[in-house]
Amino acid sequence: MSQPTVDGPPEGAVLDVPRPAGAEAPDQAAPRLLGAEGPGQAAPRLPGPDDDGREGLMAGVVDEIGSMMVEAKRTIAAAASRFDPDVPPTAFYVLRYVMKHQPCSAGDIVKAMAMDKSAVSRQVTLLREAGFVDVVPDAADGRVMTLRSTERAESRMLEVRHENRAVFRNHVEGWSDGELAEFAGWLRRFNTPAG
Repeated sequence: MSQPTVDGPPEGAVLDVPRPAGAEAPDQAAPRLLGAEGPGQAAPRLPGPDDDGREGLMAGVVDEIGSMMVEAKRTIAAAASRFDPDVPPTAFYVLRYVMKHQPCSAGDIVKAMAMDKSAVSRQVTLLREAGFVDVVPDAADGRVMTLRSTERAESRMLEVRHENRAVFRNHVEGWSDGELAEFAGWLRRFNTPAG
């Protein structure tokens, strides 16, 4: 995967945060800022992958995850376009959620995807008009409306998933089955927050 290059400090990086009153102990979870430890020193900066120690290792992990997110976003956009050129990536995300968690409500999508209610409503409307989502009464409470994917959506998604697998296979060409299993395990562990 290609790694994006960014000049200057990372977006959203906070270099100097006032500590709340009474907070004496350093925050163990926050990275230690480097530089500016005396007159004539370099300006404060977050640790980078080339720095020694755990903070340097963590910076390398963050950089690689950033690259993976950029690649994933590009892959999702391409998959959405292959699925249907008129379905934007956001609607494609919503459809994938519906297909995985159906029957589900628009409220479920809002909570799970941290999206604005009106944005979810727009995407669901687009998917309904395109014939990819149906609104059906909830089996337990007919007053509640839930979302289900249509056969048309299932058929198209099967094709797209097959194409996506080919894309991902290119990234792991030459890996052994053991390496793939280990990689899947590390991703599973990373995606399961501690505590």
